[in-house]
Amino acid sequence: MSAAARTFISIHIGVCFDEMDSPGSSAPSPPDLTIIPKISSKKCQICENPAHGKHFGAVTCRACAAFFRRFGISNNFKPCKTENKCSFRKNGYFSCKKCRMQRCLQFGMTIDNFQFDREPFNPLKMNVGIPQTVDTFSGRPSLILFSAPSGSSGPKRYIDVQFLVDRAVEVLLNGSETPYQVSNVLQKLAIGLQNIRGPQQKVSQIVTKIGKEGIFKLWEEEMLRMAKWLTYFDDFQRLPHSVQIEILNGVWFLFGRLENIASTALARKRKLCKDDMVMTCVNKNVLICDLRTLEIDLSWCSKYTFQQLKFFDQYDDLRQLDILINAMLDLEPTHEELSYMICQLCFHQVGKKLQGNILKTVEKLQEVLSNNLHDYYVNQMNQPKYSKRIARMMKINNTVEQCLYRDRVKADLMKVFEVFHVECSHPGIFLNA
Repeated sequence: MSAAARTFISIHIGVCFDEMDSPGSSAPSPPDLTIIPKISSKKCQICENPAHGKHFGAVTCRACAAFFRRFGISNNFKPCKTENKCSFRKNGYFSCKKCRMQRCLQFGMTIDNFQFDREPFNPLKMNVGIPQTVDTFSGRPSLILFSAPSGSSGPKRYIDVQFLVDRAVEVLLNGSETPYQVSNVLQKLAIGLQNIRGPQQKVSQIVTKIGKEGIFKLWEEEMLRMAKWLTYFDDFQRLPHSVQIEILNGVWFLFGRLENIASTALARKRKLCKDDMVMTCVNKNVLICDLRTLEIDLSWCSKYTFQQLKFFDQYDDLRQLDILINAMLDLEPTHEELSYMICQLCFHQVGKKLQGNILKTVEKLQEVLSNNLHDYYVNQMNQPKYSKRIARMMKINNTVEQCLYRDRVKADLMKVFEVFHVECSHPGIFLNA
């Protein structure tokens, strides 16, 4: 290129730049050509990858910094498989966390700059204060916190019931009042049940309040009726006398519970009592009461009232009792069926409780009664398909057993908190009464 041409090009370029710099020009400004410093060529002291900066006292990459931030406090790793002689880099992956942490510490990484408790909500700093209430002050929950009368604590009263046991033994020794010639044991038990259930044609007394004397009369009546009923059981009479007493002591309250349910159902059917009342018999006298309004005096055995003791059991016992009575009304068991239900319930419970020879004995008695019940359905009732009826009978018994279990749990709870201040000469007899 000639000198004249170069001069022309230079002049032309200068004119163009002057036009671009003029205020009226709309052309864009030239780009910023500031020189950017070259990225640092330092490597991570831990893994020798390109470093990001200084983290926790060492020049590291972001990955190693995050690793140390995560595991710098716990330092809880599995032992090294190569005795702390791992190669630190294998295709970009550290195979041993323990050796990686040791390398971090060797190059001076520390936890001094770690930041903790940066969350706006810190439960550790909250002042959790339990309000000072009567429950927290006394150390007892409101469920069992009662206002017992002052001066109620003292020596326990002793109740001797040996006379009751002696009377039951005497009844068993005397046997049944009248010998009966029947085809099987179940029929004889049905006859005995009719004899001991007492009159059910009219009401003798309506009970509104009951105390120590009335409670012991009920217990005595139920225990003696059970003993008298067992005298109609020939196979039971052949057992050793000690075994008879042991079985009687363990089941008399179950007999009273199931028999009273059946008696109440029969009384409601005959309109002898209202639908919200229950019935029982004491000394051939029919007694009825409304459990919702019945006053029970427990001052002779406890420093708490009956209403206060209801806090030990939130289950609606009265509703459960109505369910059982209605189920018995729908079933309308015959005396043979009711006798079998009572025996099955009593023998099952006493066998489960006493085990050993008693369990084997009651299982044999149940087998005899089961065969008699089969003969009763097939030969007398002409009902060979009776499985549904058996299922309804066992459903009632199972419900009674569930109530019995709840009573035992409640009794254990009352024992822990020393609700009753009495001692009985035979505590096992009245455990679930």
